[in-house]
Amino acid sequence: MAEALPIRLRQKVVESYERGEGSYLTVALKFGVGIMSVRRWVARYRDLGHVKPHKKGGGNRSDVSVKQLEAILDKLGDPTAGEITAEYNRERRGKDRRHVSSIKRALHRGGYVVKKNG
Repeated sequence: MAEALPIRLRQKVVESYERGEGSYLTVALKFGVGIMSVRRWVARYRDLGHVKPHKKGGGNRSDVSVKQLEAILDKLGDPTAGEITAEYNRERRGKDRRHVSSIKRALHRGGYVVKKNG
């Protein structure tokens, strides 16, 4: 995801629109931003009194324990992410099973590097 545009630019755009210097389209073209950005910033200013961007989302944290993965790594030696996932899911059924991406996030959290192939 791209970084948010500077707050000062957002303020200038909203101030220009609020002074009646043109429509959303005219102001967007003047400042080189998207028309929907102008609409959102004006609405945000009117609702909240500022144009600060929302905080970035953080994604989903894997609930897989690093200790469990370390036990699997000790057992298998030097496995790929797919092999770790298969071993992790071997005794689990239904909602207890985890996708390889969850395993990779947990490995990353534990400071491990994921092999791309065997």
